Amino acid sequence: MSTPLALTHVTVIDATGAPARPDMTVVVRDGRVHTVGRASEVGVPDDAAEVDLTGKFLIPGLADMHLHTDAVERVYLPLYLVNGVTTVRQMAGQAHHHEWRRRITEGSLLGPRLVIASKMIDGRPSLWGERGVAGVPFVAVGTEAEARQAVRDAKAEGADFVKVYSRLRRHVYRALADEAHRLDLPFAGHIPDDVPVVEVAQAGQASIEHVHALFPATARNPAEHLDALARTTIAAGDYSGWFHQVNRVEWAAAHSYSPFTADRVFRQLVANGVAYTPTLTMHRMLDLPHLGSLADDRLKYLPASLPGIWEWVHDELYTRGRTAEEAAQRAVLFQRRLAITKAMDEAGVRLLAGTDNPTIFGFHGFDLHTELALCVAAGLTPMRALQTATLEPARFLGTQHVQGTVEPGKYADLVVLDADPLADIGNTTRIHAVVVAGQLIDSARRQRMLADIQAAAAEAGGADAAPGSR
Repeated sequence: MSTPLALTHVTVIDATGAPARPDMTVVVRDGRVHTVGRASEVGVPDDAAEVDLTGKFLIPGLADMHLHTDAVERVYLPLYLVNGVTTVRQMAGQAHHHEWRRRITEGSLLGPRLVIASKMIDGRPSLWGERGVAGVPFVAVGTEAEARQAVRDAKAEGADFVKVYSRLRRHVYRALADEAHRLDLPFAGHIPDDVPVVEVAQAGQASIEHVHALFPATARNPAEHLDALARTTIAAGDYSGWFHQVNRVEWAAAHSYSPFTADRVFRQLVANGVAYTPTLTMHRMLDLPHLGSLADDRLKYLPASLPGIWEWVHDELYTRGRTAEEAAQRAVLFQRRLAITKAMDEAGVRLLAGTDNPTIFGFHGFDLHTELALCVAAGLTPMRALQTATLEPARFLGTQHVQGTVEPGKYADLVVLDADPLADIGNTTRIHAVVVAGQLIDSARRQRMLADIQAAAAEAGGADAAPGSR
């Protein structure tokens, strides 16, 4: 068990929405927040290590609610922690995720809390082909019986939820949803091309990922655009062809966006308790890939093969055949993604911060801070942006009694910042220290971890893969 901590003279931003509270003491014991109170009123326990945090700011540990982590534990798990990411939702479950969780839970491995999906369940023909792509765990189902079996397999494999993907046919999706409800297993993921978003909400899908199919549903004439989306056809494995077809539908639909139609859709999401993970970081890189750089200094923390994979994905999946006119359209479309994210927040839709790493030019851990900045660029307040990675994930996961805010009784997953994130959301990157399950990663230890990550990344070589949006 870790040594009790007394974090003294710190400004607490508890993420409940309450104002920041200066000069506070937070006592951590047995991996939980034990006491939160004024420094003048809360003494330092005799058995606690005091950490004077005068001038610092304390927030809850952050959650990345959409990512994919390959089996390089010495790189990715510590990379999340040094960036203050203490909970991650794996959106395509693999055996190593379950093994990591077992070891983290028993205390033999330091890492974030893991929420683990099933394999991705796609339709047939699948975007991933018949045999799949290395590093992409998926199963293709073309019948109702296959869909039900895939859900049963997910349950048997210990998945926390079923991951649904883009090419599921409507009747197959309905069977999957029915089986998931029967087994009391949540399901989350993409809006299938063949299923209207309102039907996805009414089916009980727990969360929707990406803004891929939201514009057709919120257009003045949604039936026309939803029909165009449903009529997209692909050969097995033709991810690039699918991506370009969907983008054409998106562009046409975004031009006829209707606040009235959107309001009806958003009310359905709220009424059915559906959360939304916009993954703005991912969309930014796919819409505006020129913003990425292979000279980024953070590449030293990722496997050396990754830039080459990114280049292939960029050239072959996303930008092949993209004209100057289409590139200009994508820039406009990204601004509309920001606007629709703001509209969802105003309508009361629960938003979850997620990066979809490793997308092209995507940096595990670091990118969650980019996601928060993009939420603010969309029009959310810094507090609301912070809540998309703290309070709202906890509410979504049903764990708000143990995480998501800085309050007594909750997990001691905490981030200490050098500057106020409510004044500038970019200050979430100014990390002084992290507390993970009561363990302190102070500034010196954090720097050692970064050095170890860099060394492990150099050794890992070609262990990562980053095909399309997952």
